[in-house]
Amino acid sequence: MRAPTPDIRPPGVYAAPVPQRPVGIELARSGIPGFVGLAARGPIDAPVRIASIAQFLDVFGELDSFLRPAVEGFFRNGGRECYVVRVAHRLGRSGGEPAAFAERELGNGRGLPSLHVRASSEGAWGNAILLTVAAQSSGSPTFLTLDAKAGAARARVRSTHGIGPGTLIRLSDEDGETFRHVRGVEGKDLFWDPELPLERSWSAAAPTYVEPIAFRLTVTTPFATEDFPNLSLHPAADGFVERVVNRRSRLIRLAVHGGHGGAWLPQAGDLPAPCERLPLTGGADGLDGVTPDDFIGRVDGPDLRSGLAALEAVEEVDLLAAPDVMWLWTRDAKGRDDPFSTLKDVEIVHDAMIAQCERLADRFAILDSPYPGEVDRVREYRLNFDSGFAGLYFPWLRVESRGEGRRVPPSGHVAGLFARCDGASGPHRAPANESIEDAQDVGLLLRDDDIGSLNAEGINCLVAQGNRGLRVWGARTASTDPAWRYVNVRRVVNVVSKSMAAGLHTVVFEPNTPALWKSVARFTTAFLMTLWKRGWFQGDVPEEAFFVQCDGETNPPEVRDAGRLVVEVGVAPVRPAEFLILRVTQEMQGAAEAG
Repeated sequence: MRAPTPDIRPPGVYAAPVPQRPVGIELARSGIPGFVGLAARGPIDAPVRIASIAQFLDVFGELDSFLRPAVEGFFRNGGRECYVVRVAHRLGRSGGEPAAFAERELGNGRGLPSLHVRASSEGAWGNAILLTVAAQSSGSPTFLTLDAKAGAARARVRSTHGIGPGTLIRLSDEDGETFRHVRGVEGKDLFWDPELPLERSWSAAAPTYVEPIAFRLTVTTPFATEDFPNLSLHPAADGFVERVVNRRSRLIRLAVHGGHGGAWLPQAGDLPAPCERLPLTGGADGLDGVTPDDFIGRVDGPDLRSGLAALEAVEEVDLLAAPDVMWLWTRDAKGRDDPFSTLKDVEIVHDAMIAQCERLADRFAILDSPYPGEVDRVREYRLNFDSGFAGLYFPWLRVESRGEGRRVPPSGHVAGLFARCDGASGPHRAPANESIEDAQDVGLLLRDDDIGSLNAEGINCLVAQGNRGLRVWGARTASTDPAWRYVNVRRVVNVVSKSMAAGLHTVVFEPNTPALWKSVARFTTAFLMTLWKRGWFQGDVPEEAFFVQCDGETNPPEVRDAGRLVVEVGVAPVRPAEFLILRVTQEMQGAAEAG
């Protein structure tokens, strides 16, 4: 086949067509909660993406708090993924034992510190970690094929199998032994640091054996075992213990004591001393003395966030839940004099959740009632909030956990219903009149009068409806503003705003001209038109459902001079049909005959 002839042109300047970068708005994902709570293990103050119950247990372990049943309830009610932030009491805050790592110092054969080992996360779980260290040969022994003279920094061997840069080798004959770390391998020749020449000659006829030396570390817990063979203390080795273990282990982190910079003459006792099932010690959960500040957290830098504040950087999150605030409240209400012993502590955390939602305007807080089964008390508690970015759910649920029945707050199960409705229809579908899975009953059976009054006051009830099972029977926010009365209205606006904010990033730094305004208005209209066709907005025609304005009126000279582009959007979200009015007419017999 003849190769295609390239274009033949005279030298010059030619315009090359550049493909137009696609501009548009994609619908943001929704139904992804961020849970903040207490756990047995796992990273503290770091959001972890969780895609299943099994993954949650693998990362965060078993603890008799409300976080686990909340996450289980989320997934079993239609949730797909969530983020979990483990919190614990920290050093320097009032009262209680702070969270601490279980750890252990491992010495070498000369009685000097060799390795510092600690659990991968704080908690008493780390006290069950057992360490076993054993010396081993990292390859088959070989021998010299040429004499190695005193003062030499190289040796020729029969085989270099299992030997590479950083490998510790032992040269031995009937008169003694010496150790070197290999710096390089060329063919059959081994090289080491020229500042560490041989102290004496070694004869190939003796014979002189050359053996690669390493050690094995085994980490054992009641739920997992990790094995790391062929480890080395030298940073150049493929099996450098600090790099290998810290990269692969999910149970421990370690550090080699001291550096090995410059000339380092290894000795027989440099390796970690053998030990058998040596436990780590000192781990603490940090459950006692947990304060509202531990839950709320703070921002000390882009990568230094804690508690709820750690979720601010996770753009996917659009729901917030903190079920373990209720665990601390109900536990401490039994006579303990700890933080969360007053209702104000619960309110402070809920206020912080709402404040984050209002500030970011892209998420919604699912609040649990601090009173599992007291109607009058939950009505009083509801008066503490007035926000369209939160919803309060009552009463608690009865679930089976570890073979026993217990009462748990409903926020995790409700978050699963949010995700279920979002996946089936979208956030315009009110997350109500949906069956609640993974629950046996509600903690309090409500009368119709109670449900009506609670719903009118912005409290969403969980009810038992016979064969229809347990259901969420309300879709109200905690707002007194009629415009933001319904959960789905607030969430539709959240998702639209979030989607537009992400989509409009493509026009940042573009010339702020009428051409740009038209482009922005065009793809914003196309985005909202798609949502209207899916049933997100009211109106028989688009003009009744939404409007988009991006022109000289929204972008006067002073706005453009400030480097801003303003696009004004209005939408008419659908509202749920809360009350179905049935008009029953009885036709009288006499009237029928008269007709």
